[in-house]
Amino acid sequence: MLFSYSEYYQTFQDINLDFTGNEALVKGKAFGPSIRENFVIHYITSGRGYFEINNQRMILKKGDIFVLPAEIETYYQADFEQPWSYIWIGISGNTLVEFFYRTQLSENNWILRNVEDSIFLIYFMQLQKLIHNDKPTKDIEIQINLFSMFKSLIMEYPRLTANKQNQAEKYAESAHHFITTNYSKKIKIKDVLNHVALSRSYLFTIFKNKYGISPQHYLLNLRMNQAISLLLNSDYSIQMISNAIGFSDSLAFSSAFKKRYSISPTKFRAENRKNLLIETKTSINRIKKDVHDRHHEHH
Repeated sequence: MLFSYSEYYQTFQDINLDFTGNEALVKGKAFGPSIRENFVIHYITSGRGYFEINNQRMILKKGDIFVLPAEIETYYQADFEQPWSYIWIGISGNTLVEFFYRTQLSENNWILRNVEDSIFLIYFMQLQKLIHNDKPTKDIEIQINLFSMFKSLIMEYPRLTANKQNQAEKYAESAHHFITTNYSKKIKIKDVLNHVALSRSYLFTIFKNKYGISPQHYLLNLRMNQAISLLLNSDYSIQMISNAIGFSDSLAFSSAFKKRYSISPTKFRAENRKNLLIETKTSINRIKKDVHDRHHEHH
């Protein structure tokens, strides 16, 4: 197995080159399932293999690229007969979600086929060389190359969906509906991300723009509102309520409830039922007094 790997540390906000490498894999060698913090673009130089994302498996070969998007689970494996070789770059930065969104990658399961003759590939390959030079302007040259690479990617493989704003809203609405209908099933935010096939940071942005709240807070709000309803209007145990609103166990539920309301679920139920009992007795006494007063008015 041939392998090379080089790291590079940048501190730019918009986009950074984190590492580059190349590898010729042995038959059947697999990676994942795993989730990464940065985006990793792979270009296949020979052979073939399998890439899985969003519960879909795709066969890829020489000339194709696939991307491991940040914060989304992926799995990939070399073919057993013709194992692939590939070159990769790892990148991070605030602009990447937006840049990738403007290409076909994010709507095409993060793959592109037959990019051998693209201008994008020229810039991609150039990064393998730039990371090893010793010029005092190395960091600037890498930045220029990264932006040029994305310009080419966007120009050559533009997003097919015409209305970007409407598409972003559809993603947000899809996530909102998924959370609303599945919050009681012990789902986590990673399940929402897998459902809409977006990175955490991008979903956070479009969800908050539309609903004024993060997906995580919306999920917690649903669970806490239902918890209060069940605490006040049922005799379910704390464990049963915990299960009913999607918490893994009663301890996790009690901890989350106390963190939000500064009171345990058990104490909340006891105090509010006591107050409800007092209000009910007061109301009954008021009704009795009104009946008594009206009776004396007529005599």
